[in-house]
Amino acid sequence: MNENIELPEELVSAKIKLSYGIGGLANGLLNGLVFANLTFFYQIKLGADAGLLMIGWLIFAIWNTLNDPIASYIVDNTRTKIGRRIPYIRYGSIFYGLAFIFCWFPISPLDNQMGLFINFLAALFLLDTMFTIVGVCFFSLPNEIAVTAKQRASIGVYSGIIGLINIVFILVIPVVLLTGQEGTHPLFAPVIITIGLGSSLLLFITSFGIKENMFAQLQEHEGFIEGLKLTLKNKPFWILMIPAFMLGLFYPIISTGLLYYIDYIIPGQNPIYMLLALIIGIILGMIINLKKIEKWQPKKTMMIDAYLVTVGLVLLFIVGYNSILAAITFLFTGIGYAGMAIATFALMGDAIDNDELITGKRREAIYGGVNAIVTKPAISIANALFLVIITIFGFKAPVIVDGVDVKQPQDFIALTGILIAFCIIPAILLALCALSLRWFPLDGPEWLKKKKYILELHEEKENEYLKSLSEKSKPKKQSDFI
Repeated sequence: MNENIELPEELVSAKIKLSYGIGGLANGLLNGLVFANLTFFYQIKLGADAGLLMIGWLIFAIWNTLNDPIASYIVDNTRTKIGRRIPYIRYGSIFYGLAFIFCWFPISPLDNQMGLFINFLAALFLLDTMFTIVGVCFFSLPNEIAVTAKQRASIGVYSGIIGLINIVFILVIPVVLLTGQEGTHPLFAPVIITIGLGSSLLLFITSFGIKENMFAQLQEHEGFIEGLKLTLKNKPFWILMIPAFMLGLFYPIISTGLLYYIDYIIPGQNPIYMLLALIIGIILGMIINLKKIEKWQPKKTMMIDAYLVTVGLVLLFIVGYNSILAAITFLFTGIGYAGMAIATFALMGDAIDNDELITGKRREAIYGGVNAIVTKPAISIANALFLVIITIFGFKAPVIVDGVDVKQPQDFIALTGILIAFCIIPAILLALCALSLRWFPLDGPEWLKKKKYILELHEEKENEYLKSLSEKSKPKKQSDFI
């Protein structure tokens, strides 16, 4: 039984968790609002051709695959007085915010499809470059800050609670500013600029409260190819990449599909009940999963929550035309969504811990890069897939008249296509995610024994690092200069 293995008590201060959570909020806003809504914004509000947008996402997938391992290698092998991760968060923040703002203010005329296409690609390339640099640091930090599943889950809860602001913004801002009206809301420009600059400031400030394992800087530099080869030895990590790819497809489809769902499936109905149910579900999910993850362990927690969301999405497909009934399904979805977010922290951390057992080194960022090779192209595939499905079912994009989008009527088949893309496809992806986790081996009493050893190992490494600093600070004897 898992409860027979007791790990040493691990303490992580509230200040560190809050700093990480608030910084993660800013990071999530900047990339989440873009990747969740840019397809809708360009197709529905700017009149961009769906076929060109699909091509754009697929071209972007190539860049998205190449830049992550390179950036991750550079971050892992950075050596500064303030760490390997913090400099990129602190000084990359302003460029990140500016790239976000550029995404929403195209310089191309709206009647020039090729110009919109180039603008769309430029927006994705610029935003993702900064997201890669800053995001790989946030990917790495939870696994440096904590080792036990309980503390990693706690970091996930802090991030999740603070991330409720993120979720509310990502849900409410696009709904208010982009749906239910022709054109965009008058507050669109000031809100976007405020989010861009405000998030940059949050990233800069919170970088002073984040902790990273300074002892990792004592590691020898390793070659780029060598680092990638060493990840191949970590079989549990590659097993984990199967559900990670499914989730990489799931999240963009859900985010993009929500705007189409509100604008075309329930037009005229108040979406507030669904959004409130989702938020309440997320809060409940955090409470339930934080209490249960130590008993269930991350693997079982993720599987249970993935199946719960699957059931919620299938029910949504059935009752989706009624916003009140749909709110019930959003409650289930919120509970499972929160649990998956918490368990993801712990699962990825376990895979990286296993690498330390194999190689004796911590290389969180390179794992972030390899993870991105699998998951980031999924963002492009997901957006292209959504557009392909609704196009096959006959969705008619709005006509742009004098710079304003005018909706065209949709038949029942087209509406069914939106529901299939928004509900059924993600449900299938989550079911496959849960099934594939059955083969993930880092679970049970034997793994908990190894986790206990890792905690003891980190304490030794921390002492070695402090000793090295002490040696450097000692005044040199006269004989040293002879």
